[in-house]
Amino acid sequence: MLFSLALTVGIFSYLLTEVSFEKVLQSIQNVDRNALLLFLVLSFSMSGFRTWRYALVLAVSGYYPRKSALFLVTLVRNFCSDLLPARIGTLVYVYLVTARLGVPFGAAASSFSLAFLFDLIALAPMIAAAALLTGSAGELSRTSAIVSGAVLLVVASTAICTLPALARLAGEMIWRLPLIGSHHRAIARDALHQTNTDLRKAHKAGVYGRLLALSVMVRICKYGSLYVLLFALLQPMGYELRQLSVPKVFLGLCSAEVAASLPISGIGGFGAYEGAWAWVFGLLGFPQHTANLTAISHHLLTQVYGYLLGGVALLVLLLPMFRRTAADAAQAPPLMPAYDFYGKLILSTALIVLIVFAVLVLGQAY
Repeated sequence: MLFSLALTVGIFSYLLTEVSFEKVLQSIQNVDRNALLLFLVLSFSMSGFRTWRYALVLAVSGYYPRKSALFLVTLVRNFCSDLLPARIGTLVYVYLVTARLGVPFGAAASSFSLAFLFDLIALAPMIAAAALLTGSAGELSRTSAIVSGAVLLVVASTAICTLPALARLAGEMIWRLPLIGSHHRAIARDALHQTNTDLRKAHKAGVYGRLLALSVMVRICKYGSLYVLLFALLQPMGYELRQLSVPKVFLGLCSAEVAASLPISGIGGFGAYEGAWAWVFGLLGFPQHTANLTAISHHLLTQVYGYLLGGVALLVLLLPMFRRTAADAAQAPPLMPAYDFYGKLILSTALIVLIVFAVLVLGQAY
């Protein structure tokens, strides 16, 4: 934590010598309102697809929490993501699903771990494709980006295949730890064995293709929202969409996200994110002053937005009406037919596209 704090102070001290804080506030005040609205649409869409993915895995295990409550949990999970280094804050999802929604640990951990790994699998080909499309622009190595995407895909796929066995092995190892009381060892072992059972249920149910499709939509909405927010900051400075290459910006965003996921990322997500953003966007050919300015203003906007939204969601979630002390497993109904699921997914995507198109049209009109 001390190193993370030092990293945050060091990076901000450097960036603020290159860009004044007044410039940062000015860029935020001048943000393009229409693009900011698009950011909100895509951000909420990302949380919606993420909630749908959690609900899918929980349903396979026989648990059906209210969609509204699960959506609030997802917003709190997003809010806590950057509070601790290495994205440890996302584990609040497991706690809230068990403590507030009454779902046992095994089902909660299963839905969390599968969502995390499928996020990585969905991201890997996007990184490789962006690297190929970026070509030799800037000084960023295209080969290293492609290799990183391939490694990410292999690691995540291997983890999905071995995760049930690893959960059972972890349970047996904990049972043999002499420094923990037998009562607590039994609880931990049973929880991990139940996680193993729920992971196998998801595999047998054949939902992996659907999880991947939802994960792709989560990634598209997430990076789409960050892209339009960057445009919202740069449009008042004279930038146009054609100047913001989607593959280049995507690689820059991914680099900053990876840096924020490191154990030394910084307090509250600030520090390594800005440093990686400024460095990689500079390598991709953006003016260094612009890279430094947007590194602070963009992340500051997303963090304040996430903290406010997540804080409100947490307060609502703590209301007595959302508390369920226990949830009994129900017999899982037959899996929704593929044409039904993918039809709903296509309709949801089409609705988002229509909303985005409507915002763009209204923005040009006014």
